[in-house]
Amino acid sequence: MTLQELRLTLEIGCVMDQDIEYLVGFGKQNGIDPDEIDDELVKLGYDKIFENQFEDDYDDDDAFGYIQKFPNKSKFYED
Repeated sequence: MTLQELRLTLEIGCVMDQDIEYLVGFGKQNGIDPDEIDDELVKLGYDKIFENQFEDDYDDDDAFGYIQKFPNKSKFYED
């Protein structure tokens, strides 16, 4: 991730301009690590932006389930 991408992500995440400048400076000094940036965001009172909350909960077996298909054509039954 570049500093421009970091700045854009923070702008999209509704972070104030003065905090964006602080975080970009933090990224220049310490390197751009999404976990560290998220920790700094929490210290400033924002929600985490880079955290993927669904990453650990994803299971491949649950993604595909059984689907019952219905025939497209109507069938005529004589009584």
